[in-house]
Amino acid sequence: MPSALAQLIREHKAAIAERIAAPTGQTPQNADERTAIALAQIDSMIGMSDQSDQILEQTLQELTRSQLAYSDDIDPAMQTILHEHDAVRAAILEKYPESAEALNLVFELERLTVRRNRAVTKRMSDQLQQQLQESSADKMALRAAVQELSTPIIPLYSGILGVPLVGRIDDARAQNITEQLLDAIAREQADIVLMDVTGISTMDTSVANHLMQTASAASLLGSQVVLVGISAEIAQTLVMMNVELGSLVTLSDLQSGVEYALEKLGMEIRPIE
Repeated sequence: MPSALAQLIREHKAAIAERIAAPTGQTPQNADERTAIALAQIDSMIGMSDQSDQILEQTLQELTRSQLAYSDDIDPAMQTILHEHDAVRAAILEKYPESAEALNLVFELERLTVRRNRAVTKRMSDQLQQQLQESSADKMALRAAVQELSTPIIPLYSGILGVPLVGRIDDARAQNITEQLLDAIAREQADIVLMDVTGISTMDTSVANHLMQTASAASLLGSQVVLVGISAEIAQTLVMMNVELGSLVTLSDLQSGVEYALEKLGMEIRPIE
C-alpha cells in the first residue's frame, strides 16, 4: 500500500516540480530541462517513500554511490536533498495547515530526508576513509576533509530542529557542530533540538563531554537539546564508564524525540476526527 507521503507527492507533483525547477543563480539549464529533472527527482522520491526500510537502505546506497562516483564534493547532493525536502514540506503545509495530518506527513518526510542525508554523508566518509588507507602521503589532508563533512541541521517543525550525527566526533568536529547549531538556533528561533546519535561510531567520555558542552551552549540561547537514538549498548557503555549526562534528556529514537518536543510546545500528533 502506498505511503501517505507518496500519495501526497503524487497529488501535488506539478506544484512540487515547479518549486524544485525554480531557477537559481547556479542553474544553467533552460526551463524545460529543469522541469524534466525535477519530475525525475519527484518520481525517485515517490519510489523511496513506498519502499520498505531494507530496500530503501539498498536504494540509498546505490544512489549515493552514483552521485559521488566522480566527485569528492557532497554539497550538490545535500543541496538537492534539502531543495526537494523544502518543496514537499511546502506542499504538505499548504494542504494541511496547522493539522495533525500535516505533522504526520512532515514527520514521515523528515525521516526520509534524514536517512538520505545520512546515506550521502556515510558514503562520502567511507570514500575518504578508503583514500586514507590507500595513500599515506595524503593522510592528513583527507582526515581534515572527513572532519569538515557537514552536519545537516534540519527544521522538523516550527521551533524544532533535528541534528543527525554520523561517524567520529573529535574536538574539531565538535566545535564545528556547535557553531553550526548555534547559528541555526538563532536563525530558526528553535526551542527544541533533537540530536540523533544513532550514527555515532563511538560513544565515550570525550564524545559525551562534547555533547554536554553543545547542550550548554544551546541553553544560553534558550533552546533545549534532547539526545535521541540512545541504544541499549550505548547506555551500558556510558554506565560502565561512569559518564554523567546531567539533566540532558535522552530518548531511544527520533519518533520519541518528536513526540517529546511537540508535548513541550503544547502540541501533539493525533488522528483527525
